[in-house]
Amino acid sequence: MLFEALLPIVVIIALGFALARTSIAGGSWELLERLTYYLFFPALLISSLADASVSFDLVVQLSLVLGAALLVLTVLLFSIRQVITRDRAAMSSVYQGSIRFNTYIGLAIIEALFGDSGLRLAAVCLLIYIPMVNVLSVLALSLVRTESGSRMSGALISVVSNPLVLACATGLVLSETRLQLPGLAETLLQILSQPALPLGLLAVGAGIRFVALGSQSRQLIFALAAKLLILPALILAAAMLLRFDAQLFHILLLLTALPAPPSAYILARQLGGDASLMANIISIQSLAALLFIPFWIGIAERFF
Repeated sequence: MLFEALLPIVVIIALGFALARTSIAGGSWELLERLTYYLFFPALLISSLADASVSFDLVVQLSLVLGAALLVLTVLLFSIRQVITRDRAAMSSVYQGSIRFNTYIGLAIIEALFGDSGLRLAAVCLLIYIPMVNVLSVLALSLVRTESGSRMSGALISVVSNPLVLACATGLVLSETRLQLPGLAETLLQILSQPALPLGLLAVGAGIRFVALGSQSRQLIFALAAKLLILPALILAAAMLLRFDAQLFHILLLLTALPAPPSAYILARQLGGDASLMANIISIQSLAALLFIPFWIGIAERFF
């Protein structure tokens, strides 16, 4: 079942990689990704959460597990930063690559494995996960330049206005208040949500590129190990201590083991990080994750 779920996702990512290197799509990939990020994915998250039932205890549990894992990883990485790199810009990119995740790949796999119930739980995870990693990424990038206070405040505002966070919050409000959307609005959301996953995966493939790999090998290794090995292991340990629900744990672990997203490259470029290193981290992780995701799903089935 896992192979059957992953194979179409791998093929669509490969198709996006191939199409981006032809003249078929022209220069429309950035527009495609923006439409997916600002329109199609929010529609998917709102429609998934609107009928969900979310308890306060669940939100607290998720916050504790994610907060603890991210705190330990942050302390670990910055305690050995002299070994990773002496360049602050490069370190900020390694850190981003160690904590951020590609929502497009994650939701596609979760939908294939767990269906609508999985998407609802994933949306709750995103509501907590996305603000945490975005705030931490901005704080790490603020260390690159001491005069970047105004940039940091602007980036924090962008975190609060993140369309995926707003969509998750909207869906939860609809769920908690039991408000029924008008028939037309519900139909529109369902139609707009349909292209979210395939277009998101095509954009992932289109964004894969490699720049000057040899000079960045040490940083790439640390970013790869931190994201695809250490952070999932920390989530596993924290979830076992708190006796997580099995399906919720599967989804949270899967989200944790995802590669860094293209938006990490944009943030690095805007706030003075090492953009070329960030592009390579995203590309290497996107390929390696296709091997590590089945590994962590197998671990999750063994322990939960």
